Amino acid sequence: MKKKLPTPVKDGIIGAAMGASAIVPGISGGTIAFVTGVFQKIVDALGVFFSKKFFKSFLVLLPFLVGAVLAVFALIVPFQLAFKYCLFAIVCLFTGFIVGSLPGVFDEIKGEKLNAKRIILVVCGFLAAAIIGVLSVFFKINSGIAELFADKRWYFYFILFGVGILGAMGFIVPGFSGSMLLMIIGFYQPVLGLFDLQNFWPNVPALCCLAAGAAVGIVLCSKILSKLFENHRIKTVLVVLGFILGSIVSIFVNSDMFDYFSLGLPKLDIILAPILLVVGIAFSYFIVTLNRKVKRNQ
Repeated sequence: MKKKLPTPVKDGIIGAAMGASAIVPGISGGTIAFVTGVFQKIVDALGVFFSKKFFKSFLVLLPFLVGAVLAVFALIVPFQLAFKYCLFAIVCLFTGFIVGSLPGVFDEIKGEKLNAKRIILVVCGFLAAAIIGVLSVFFKINSGIAELFADKRWYFYFILFGVGILGAMGFIVPGFSGSMLLMIIGFYQPVLGLFDLQNFWPNVPALCCLAAGAAVGIVLCSKILSKLFENHRIKTVLVVLGFILGSIVSIFVNSDMFDYFSLGLPKLDIILAPILLVVGIAFSYFIVTLNRKVKRNQ
């Protein structure tokens, strides 16, 4: 008989996959948690985190946290190099992840009739995501963010706290990538730079603020999402669908990509871009098929 992995080890491996999703825009940690059957376990533990059951909840969440942290640090250097030498190809990979996950979102509204109000919800979500990227180019937001990270004034730490809350959304919301959102608003690469091992200790205060924001974001999102899906599931899914579609625009039309395109595309980018796009679509669609199997079994 095959021996099963101890639950903490299994949860740690799943946590590592969720941590990887925090680094890779387009992949949702919430989706990974749902597919692997631990989504409700995590949400339930978070729901009683600030209560008398804190210690029990902490022990449940600890393996996921350890796995996630290890995965984040393991992927930092490879992604920093990738962004330096083949940004367009990596963005195509992220786009593939988004496109491949769309069938899973459509599954949530299968059989539902689309009326004018519901279409407006999709359009609003689309415009919200698309406009963020366009505005980042118009206002040259990347230069302002670079200056913010260089100066590290007192308000910088409050902004990082808010960024941590936004980034944490992908840990809880199935189909939604927090790192994708950070990429659209121009914070993705600067935040990635905070994990640089050569300058790690000076960045510890900033990382603590980021982690605190992420912790608050995860708890808040779990509570808000539970209420929204319980009372307004279809409307919530439609807005998320619009946001995901709009993010495909913003992931290419943003201040970082604008600066990168102005220098001309390297040959490596041109060769790898279509390959990674297909790989991203195939991987995300594979996750969607696993998700469908889990739902059928339930």
